[in-house]
Amino acid sequence: MHGSRALVARIGWWVAYFAVIGVPLALAWRSLETAPTLATWYSIVTGLLAFSMLVVTVVLIARLPFVVSAFGIETALLMHRLAAVTLAVLVVAHIALVLGSDPRGLTILDLTDTTAAARAAVVSTLTLTAAVLLALWRKRRQPRYEGWRLVHVTLAAITFLAAFLHIWWLNHLRATTSIAVLFDVLAIVVVLVGLRRWAWLPLRARRRQYVVEEVAPGPSSSVTLVLRAHGHRGVPFHAGQFAWLKVSSSPFAFEEHPFSIASTAHTPHRKEFTIKALGDFTSALGQLTPGRRVYLDGPYGGFTIDGLEKSPGFVFIAGGVGLTPMLSMLRTLRDRGDQRRHHLVVGARSLDDLMLREEIAGLTTGLDVRVTEVIESPGESWAGETGRIDGRLLDRVLPRHARHYDYFLCGPPAMVAAVGQQLRALRIPAGRIHTERFEVV
Repeated sequence: MHGSRALVARIGWWVAYFAVIGVPLALAWRSLETAPTLATWYSIVTGLLAFSMLVVTVVLIARLPFVVSAFGIETALLMHRLAAVTLAVLVVAHIALVLGSDPRGLTILDLTDTTAAARAAVVSTLTLTAAVLLALWRKRRQPRYEGWRLVHVTLAAITFLAAFLHIWWLNHLRATTSIAVLFDVLAIVVVLVGLRRWAWLPLRARRRQYVVEEVAPGPSSSVTLVLRAHGHRGVPFHAGQFAWLKVSSSPFAFEEHPFSIASTAHTPHRKEFTIKALGDFTSALGQLTPGRRVYLDGPYGGFTIDGLEKSPGFVFIAGGVGLTPMLSMLRTLRDRGDQRRHHLVVGARSLDDLMLREEIAGLTTGLDVRVTEVIESPGESWAGETGRIDGRLLDRVLPRHARHYDYFLCGPPAMVAAVGQQLRALRIPAGRIHTERFEVV
C-alpha cells in the first residue's frame, strides 16, 4: 500500500500504539498517591506497560490487513520483534521492583507456598522467556518451520493467559475502575483478534476454496502450482502480494506456508505460485494432482506497485525465487497496457538456477522492460553479466534519472540488505526502495 491510504493507515496505527502505551501511564499516574511506596508504584507501571506491550506483539502478527498492508510484512515482523524485546525488558524490571518492594522477597517465587497470582506470574514469565530464547535459537539452528511455529504460538498463548490471570487475581489492581476497564478492553482485543485469526479466517478460507489446475516442474528444484477458484469468482489481490497455502482436508489444519503470487492481478480466479523445494512441505507440492482442493489465506502485504502510478517506471531486483512477486507485477503491468519503461535485474548462482526465463521473455513483447541476468558462477558459454548484483553493475544498468524510479527488492535477507545499501550509496531515496525478505513468523 502506498500513497494517502497508506499514510492514513500508518497514522492510525501509531495513534493506537501510543494510546496503548500512554493510557496505562496516565492511569498509573492517577494512582501514585494511593501507592504505599514509590517502588510499588513503579512495579504497577511496568506491569501495566508489559501487559499492553504483550497485546501489541499479538496484534502485529495477527494478519490484520491494515497492519500488513500499511507497513509490509517485513516491517510488521520487525516491529513484533522490537515489541517482544521491550516486553521482556519491562517484565524483568517489573519482577525486580516487585521483589524489592514486597516484604516476602524471594519467597514469593516458591510455588508451593504462594498466591495464585504469583504462580500465574511465574508461569507467564517462564513461557515468555522460553518464547524469546526459542526465537533466538531459530535464527542460529533453522529448525523445521511448522514445528517451531507450533511451539512459539503455544508459548505465546500460555504467556497471555497466565498474565491475564495474574492481573485478574491481583484484586488491588482491579479495585481501580479505570485500570480494570483498561485491562478488560485489552483482554477483549486479544480474544477478538485470536478468534478472527484461528476461527474466522479458516471459515472464510473454506468458503473460498481453490483446486489444483496444473503442477509443472521448474529449474533448481522448483515447481509452479496453478490454482483455480472453486465455487467463487476468486479473491482479488494487488500484484506483489502473498498468501498462506494450506494443503489439507480441513482449513483448520495448523500447517501452512506463505508464498508470493506470481500471476497477474487481472485474473483473481486463477492464482499461480512458483515455489522452490526447501523442506518437506515444499518438496511435497510437486506430488499434488489436478483436482486436489487447497485453501488460501490472503492476500497480504504492502509489497506492491499499486499507488505508485506517478512513478516514471520501476526497477525490479530479484534473487532466486524472489522473482515471483516481480513476475506478478510485470504481468499486471502488461495487462494494464502500461507504457513506461521498466528494468528487471535477476541474480542467480548458476545458469541452472535462473527461474522463469521463458515467462520473462514472453513479457518483453508486450511490455517495455529491460532484463539483466547476473550469474555468480557462470559456465564458459555464458556471455551475460557475471558476479553479484553490486554497485558497479547497478551503475551500468540503472536508467537515467534513476533517483526518480521506484525500486523493488526481493530475495534472501543478505542479498536484499546488500543491494539496498548499494542503492542508497547511489543516492536513491530510501522512500523509493521497497523490500521483502524471505523471513516469516
